[in-house]
Amino acid sequence: MTTVAEFVIGGLADPWVAIGLHFSSDGRANVGNTWLHCDSRLPPGLHSWVLCDAPQAVSSIDGLVTSYVDDVPALKMGSANKASNSFQLAILGVDHVVVNTPDLQRTSDALAAATGEPLKRVRDAGNGVQQGFHRLGGVIVEIVSSPQMLAGPASFWGLVFVVDDLDAVFNHVGPDVLSPPKSAVQPGRNIATFRSAAELGVPCALMTR
Repeated sequence: MTTVAEFVIGGLADPWVAIGLHFSSDGRANVGNTWLHCDSRLPPGLHSWVLCDAPQAVSSIDGLVTSYVDDVPALKMGSANKASNSFQLAILGVDHVVVNTPDLQRTSDALAAATGEPLKRVRDAGNGVQQGFHRLGGVIVEIVSSPQMLAGPASFWGLVFVVDDLDAVFNHVGPDVLSPPKSAVQPGRNIATFRSAAELGVPCALMTR
């Protein structure tokens, strides 16, 4: 089964540290069974992913920059980049990664071919917006298409993490950084979105289990 070993983001780690993530000496933060790898040489944003146990190796999945490892990277010990306060954003895992594309079927077919993981379902979100879903291990890949998207390749957009205590995170960072928790589309779950003031450079949200 193809799984996601890590997501590569650009920009400085400081804004992520400010919300409670701790990075190892090699720039990785644990987010459940996946790593968030911060590469300061890249501009802010979600740039690529690293897959594990894929049936074939390609450098791009319909525009999504992709690389591979045989095993999930081990944490390199050393001086960690920790927040100045004691709060730790304990992420249980990545719920889903959002991918934008002007052609949902094209991107979905490319993802299925590269990973061996088929399209699970398609949801009509209204106003011509469609969402297609694949699963790579514990991570859902949500492919979003709309009539407003310009022709071209697919691109990574944002991440949604699962946390155990969403209210505790909200109380720590405050309403200027994180929107108040509200009911998610998924029944029985709550969601909150990081605002631009967080300066993460990647659209991110937090969800309860």
